[in-house]
Amino acid sequence: MNKSRQMLDQVCQLMDAGPDTAAMQQLLALIGAPHYDDGILEESLLWTDYLPMIDSMPYTREQRYLHMLWEIIDRVPLGLFVSFAIPFRCLIAERLFKKVGKNFIAHESCRFNFGNLLEIGDNVAMNQGVFLDSKGGLEVGDYSMFGEFARVFTHNHSESDHMQRTYKKVKIGKYCKIYTAATIFPGVTIGDYAIVSAGSIVTHDVPAGAVVSGIPARVTRERRSEGNSSQQFNHFALKDKSFQED
Repeated sequence: MNKSRQMLDQVCQLMDAGPDTAAMQQLLALIGAPHYDDGILEESLLWTDYLPMIDSMPYTREQRYLHMLWEIIDRVPLGLFVSFAIPFRCLIAERLFKKVGKNFIAHESCRFNFGNLLEIGDNVAMNQGVFLDSKGGLEVGDYSMFGEFARVFTHNHSESDHMQRTYKKVKIGKYCKIYTAATIFPGVTIGDYAIVSAGSIVTHDVPAGAVVSGIPARVTRERRSEGNSSQQFNHFALKDKSFQED
C-alpha cells in the first residue's frame, strides 16, 4: 500500500470519529497544518456561521470541522499533491454533503456555503475556483462538469431591504457542461446534456440538449452529439479517466 493510501485510510478513520476536537487535532497534524489549542478550534466560527440562514440550519461542530478541513487542504503544501487532495475532498463530501455519488472530483479553491444542501451525482467534476451558493438547495446530475470559476447562486436580496432574502433551488441535469466563468442564477433548471458557454449568465431554464450563450444566456443551437450516446460523451475530467475509473 502506498503512503498516500495509508494516510487516506487514517483520514477516514479520524473523520469517522466525528470528527471531534481530538480527531481534528490529529487530522491537522496529518496534513501538515498548524496546531491550535483545543479552545481556539472549539470557539472558531466560519463565514457560514454569520449568514442569516444559520439560525434555521446551524452547523454542528463536526460539520464545521469538516468544512474547515475542506478549506485548509488548499492552504498546506500537501494540497498540491492531487493524488491525496482529490480523495481527501471526497472523504469530506461523503460526510458533509446531503448526497455525493462515486468518483467526485473537486480541484483546489472550490467553495460552497451549506454543504448539507448539496446533492451531487456520480462522476461530477469541478475545476479550480468553482463557487456553489447552496443556501436554496443545489442538485447536480451524473457526469456533469464545471469549468474554472463557474458560479451557481440559489438566493437573492430585496432591493428595498437587503436583509430580505429569497431562496430558490437550482437543478443541473446529467452530462451538462458549465464552462469557465459561467453564472447560474437562483431557481434555474439546466436540462440534461445542456452546455452553458463560457462567461454566460443564465437567468432562465435551459432545455435539455441546448447550448446557451451570452448575457443573459439564450439558446444558440443544439448540442452536437455526432451520433454519440451520452455514455460516449467521455465526460471525464483528467487523463486516463483518473479518479473516475469504475
